[in-house]
Amino acid sequence: MACVAARASFAPSCAPICRRIPSARPPSLSASSPPFHPSRIMVRWEAPPAGWLKLNFDGSVYHDGSGRASIGGAIRDCNGHVLAAFAEPTEHSTVGIVEARALIHGLRLAMGFFRGGLVVEGDDQVLVELLTGKETQTRIPLAMQEEIIELLEHFSTCQVQHIYREGNQVAHVLCKEAYQRPGVWKSGIVPHAVWEKVLDDMHGVAHERICKKKKLW
Repeated sequence: MACVAARASFAPSCAPICRRIPSARPPSLSASSPPFHPSRIMVRWEAPPAGWLKLNFDGSVYHDGSGRASIGGAIRDCNGHVLAAFAEPTEHSTVGIVEARALIHGLRLAMGFFRGGLVVEGDDQVLVELLTGKETQTRIPLAMQEEIIELLEHFSTCQVQHIYREGNQVAHVLCKEAYQRPGVWKSGIVPHAVWEKVLDDMHGVAHERICKKKKLW
């Protein structure tokens, strides 16, 4: 089993699509402030290559005293069709741990019917960089990290990559659905709010993301 990151044998079509749009006039700043140069990029979900599947996962944690936390994810084919999806409340914890729970749950679900090439995509950049070897700092226990790596090894080939939240909306909405309609769905049957986001992804809808950058002269 080969598990690869950026060095996959194919040129991944699922990286965020970014396009710079002329930014609006920046607000007035004090003389001591560095110039503010906001920019906008367009992000959209991309289907995996033919013969591969893609797992998008997400974890949600409320810090409002409610103790709420949830996980969600969807497994889709090269046409964007949902083969399986899940949404569940989970024990309140740190964002890193909840994100890792979502990934573990999604990998276990995928293993139930597929062992081929898998693209794993989430908006937790720290977790993605840990799994791809770009970062050694982690927000999860070593045992959790080892479990994820072991699960990834069950697939013939895998690629782990980051996507901005704007391109991870199906998994993000599933996290919200966990509080009202928890469950596991298969054969394309998902809650209506999730289905709307699935259609957006299938139609290639791009979402704007504002990036704030400061330029030092």
